[in-house]
Amino acid sequence: MKLWLKYAAGILFGAALFAVSPKYLLNDGGALASLAEISLRIGWYVFGFLLCVNFPLAVLKLYEEKKFWRIEARSMAFSLISLFTGGLMGIAAALLVLPVRIPLLSDTSSQSVRSIGSGLAEIFPRNLAAAFLSPGGLIAPALVFALSVGLAMAHDPIAARPIANLLDSLSRVLHTINVFITEILGVLLIPISARALHVVSTSLNGGIYSSFLLIMAAASFGLVAMVIPLAIFLLNGRKNPFPLIFSNIPAVLAAFISGNLRFSSGSTIRLARENIGIKRRYNAVIMPTTLIFGRMGTAFIAALSFVIILSSYSQLTISMPSLLLIAMIIPMATIMASATMDAGPIVVLTLSCGFFGRGFENGYLVMVPVALFLSMVAALIDALWMGLAQVVAARRHVPLDPKDPRHFI
Repeated sequence: MKLWLKYAAGILFGAALFAVSPKYLLNDGGALASLAEISLRIGWYVFGFLLCVNFPLAVLKLYEEKKFWRIEARSMAFSLISLFTGGLMGIAAALLVLPVRIPLLSDTSSQSVRSIGSGLAEIFPRNLAAAFLSPGGLIAPALVFALSVGLAMAHDPIAARPIANLLDSLSRVLHTINVFITEILGVLLIPISARALHVVSTSLNGGIYSSFLLIMAAASFGLVAMVIPLAIFLLNGRKNPFPLIFSNIPAVLAAFISGNLRFSSGSTIRLARENIGIKRRYNAVIMPTTLIFGRMGTAFIAALSFVIILSSYSQLTISMPSLLLIAMIIPMATIMASATMDAGPIVVLTLSCGFFGRGFENGYLVMVPVALFLSMVAALIDALWMGLAQVVAARRHVPLDPKDPRHFI
């Protein structure tokens, strides 16, 4: 059975489970809510480790081929352009529908976000072991260390050969585990879907956010259905973009229903290799860059939400200087938030409101009740764009061996 059919079946079974299950089982601490959390953890079980094992191997091999810095530079430029473009498109989408106002809720609470200084300091922890033991999904320290190891191995490849052989064997073992996890992901999506539908339906009670969510859904649909296919058509030598888009459907489904890019990224790695024919060394260099610097969907949703929140504050006016400031703040906050793989648009909004100031520091609280839905839509766009970036970010330097769409997994 095709992977996307397994995932779609899991989502449908989850919807049926949501419809018949008592709500207390889906509330925090309930049996199904706990099962959903365990399923999420199984989904991302080896992803971070696989990424950090593949990265130094890729650096070594591409350094020997004299391709590493070119591919890294192109993927970095592509990611940053995507990030700023996503923010600008989110601002433009919000401006098209203004004025839209959301009632300001005084009784909403949220978890506090770490200070900027402490977040940056954790990239270089006091204890190197902490880079791999972060309980919050912080991936940047481990990737920085993996890059350092790869560059050191490339400096003396003869001495590094035993380590390279070990890492290569470990990579193949981890890839086998990742394949198994992606095969059972459809089953894991059953409790995750039920829990997600419960949280979203609960947050929509009262209809306070109905107009905002309708606007966000319409803008996101336009981005996915029209803007992204057109961009891939132009960036990929004017070839039909839809086979590439279709090749990433399983990861898109997993990202959307879980609202977690970390959960779906194991599928993205497998799809790039088995559907598009991208070798490990290319995928392993491009993916970390896009994961941290190229989350266009998160920037898009955060920017759209930020402008609409700002318009809800009657004492603040939306001027051109404010829009330019937002266009700079949103990508910066997205990069900072992306150092933690579990962070979604609500974390970006929290950081952005703090940067913006002007008494707007707590503005993000308006979106806390619909934080999961924001994450779901952002993760969908991020997963799709990340999968496509494997092909177009450094198109001239990455050889492909794509399958016919009929033979996609």
